[in-house]
Amino acid sequence: MGQPNKKKSNTVGTTIISVNNVSISYEENIVIKKLSFQVKKSDKVVITGESGKGKSSILNVLLGFIPISNGNIFFSDIELLPKNIGEIRSNIAWLPQETALHFNSVKEIIYSLFSLQKNKPNTPSKADIHQLLSQLNISSILLDKEMDEISGGQKQRVLLAAALLLKKEILIIDEPTSDLDEKNKKLITDFILTQKELTVIAVSHDPYWIKHSNKIITL
Repeated sequence: MGQPNKKKSNTVGTTIISVNNVSISYEENIVIKKLSFQVKKSDKVVITGESGKGKSSILNVLLGFIPISNGNIFFSDIELLPKNIGEIRSNIAWLPQETALHFNSVKEIIYSLFSLQKNKPNTPSKADIHQLLSQLNISSILLDKEMDEISGGQKQRVLLAAALLLKKEILIIDEPTSDLDEKNKKLITDFILTQKELTVIAVSHDPYWIKHSNKIITL
């Protein structure tokens, strides 16, 4: 169940994540059973399949939000354990499908991330922010907008921009194009999946995103 189908295996790099015979259970309900896969540096991995198969649970396990029932996970040579989770998360940008937004303005979403001590070294310049927004088809005018003034698709792209500006080694993202129209789905997919140094693990039902990922895990 849920073993990866390798597709267009042209990614060269060292293994940075190893998932070994992992099972996930909620009470007595087994959601994932003996799942194994490896992620190499710069891989673009997509997890897909029917609803209720445990796709988002895999992302939550990788982030240490829920425990595994059996097996183990390593990030390079560091085992995913409660004592190591801070170090592991320091290399990950995480964007869930649904995000509770406690911000008044778009600008606040972006700049609040860099008020944290661990993120301050990567604080972007205004030019960097404007350039990335442009690449994601977001007008810089939106920075001065209130959150209730922008659309769901714009919010999704703003949050994605904020995650990318953190410049983490790994991006974990749940349904990255769910609120986008066809034009912006293609634009966002092409942009993210061509970032050569970025390792991406995504849950997606989007055929275009799946087609352009280099490793597919079907549950």
